[in-house]
Amino acid sequence: LEMDILLGGFLETRYASLTPEQAAVFVAIADMEDLELWPLINGSRECTDPIEAEVVALLRNVRVK
Repeated sequence: LEMDILLGGFLETRYASLTPEQAAVFVAIADMEDLELWPLINGSRECTDPIEAEVVALLRNVRVK
């Protein structure tokens, strides 16, 4: 549920400003299982793709209501 809230907040506040490449990466991230995504969000696993790292950095800064 937490990841759904985070991703939903990102869609509402940041998605429209993404580049096409970032938007494609966000779709791939949104399709990840929570157990795979959480380590990226909390920083315990590094991103190997620079565009993925940009999107994850943006996700880390989302403020949810």
